[in-house]
Amino acid sequence: MSFLTVIIFCATIFCVQSVTYNINSSTTNWQTILSNLKAGDIVTIHHGTYVTPGFFQLTLNGTLNNPIIIQGAPNETRPIIQGPVAGANAQNVINIQGSNFMVKGIAFTKGSRGVRLGPAVTSNAIFDNIYIFNTTGTAFSANDNANEYANITLQNSEITNTNALAATTSECVYVGCVSDECRIRDSLFQHNYCHDTLGSVGGSRAGFQIKPGSYNVIIRNNVCYNVVGPCIIVYDGYDRGRNLIDGNLAVNAGTADIGIQCTSGATITNNIVINSNLAGIGVIVNSLYPNVSYTRNITINQNTVYMSQADACLRLNSVTNKNITILNNVFYCGNQPSIKASNDLTGARIYNNATNGSISATGISSCGTFAISSNAFLNAAATNFYPASSSLLINKGVNLRYQAFYDYNGMPRSIVTPTVGAYEYSTTNNPGCPVINNFKCASSTASVPQYPLTP
Repeated sequence: MSFLTVIIFCATIFCVQSVTYNINSSTTNWQTILSNLKAGDIVTIHHGTYVTPGFFQLTLNGTLNNPIIIQGAPNETRPIIQGPVAGANAQNVINIQGSNFMVKGIAFTKGSRGVRLGPAVTSNAIFDNIYIFNTTGTAFSANDNANEYANITLQNSEITNTNALAATTSECVYVGCVSDECRIRDSLFQHNYCHDTLGSVGGSRAGFQIKPGSYNVIIRNNVCYNVVGPCIIVYDGYDRGRNLIDGNLAVNAGTADIGIQCTSGATITNNIVINSNLAGIGVIVNSLYPNVSYTRNITINQNTVYMSQADACLRLNSVTNKNITILNNVFYCGNQPSIKASNDLTGARIYNNATNGSISATGISSCGTFAISSNAFLNAAATNFYPASSSLLINKGVNLRYQAFYDYNGMPRSIVTPTVGAYEYSTTNNPGCPVINNFKCASSTASVPQYPLTP
């Protein structure tokens, strides 16, 4: 073999030849381009509406050093990938499987579901600044049996009108399967805005639903507004690792249900839940790990729950095992119970929670709660739940190893006497973003708190 032949052979084996594509409304073979991408390829799609043929499946296999990138053109309105027909019998707008790829700056509409991961195993995938709207059902899903989805990120994205074309369960995000038939792990859902899914029927109708057996999933800095089911629901993590729910805002989420719901293996910190129909935060026995069959490994810490229309701010159903920690929360429920439990709570770790409303629970020690009034906040009527300068919440928290080190705004907390609730008091006025019906801090490109999370 000649020296030149060896060079050509080595280059053929080891060189990754990436290609850059530009797609616009006159590109007739855009589906073929997207269906044949190789590691390192980059596709830029310009503004326009691109109608799929119906079933549209992409397999994207990049590498860690050479991911595949499909992106909307910078400084242009997002391109729209659209299903050809609407209704319950339509295909998903797009199905994507593979590993080491990114999709960003693109909108998806019509079809049955919006973006569905699978049917093959999918990992190391990022979806950034996408917009899914006017679908028949669930906007973003990963739920093919026997799959384990890993390292999936959905961030800076807006989802709305997920039941625009038919009456369905219409979750914004649905990942994992019933009874651990598939699962998602080590994944991140952050700074998304899920809103106006009020026609949803059946099922959980949640904003973000993480099915049983899924673990090490972080749901942080999201906003839910006008969602029929819970803003966030996580089931039993099967003792594989905790799911973390941090810094989210739920306004009129749970219009017919609970604001944030968990079963086992969850840490719920720094969330603000406003005006749910049922409980603001609920621990509910649902799809328990069959090998254990009781709720456990739950921390509810430094949240602010304001009002419930027909239930308690905190509901604890069938909490028989005492491996649950509830501390430094605000449960302000007025005429509704601040805390309601179906079982005696003696032995549970419950400390320094601020309450307004009756307590319908037994077994809570005298240091478990203290009463507050509306002057604890700057302006609750204007959804400003930052502590007033004379608030009883300030310096009233207890510091345990379950302490959240940062608050809803990403401000450091006192490690000795933290402020009770989602905010740490530091200045006269709220130093962070106001509570509004939009992305946290008002836009998909806003800078939002990024800080270490501790279980």
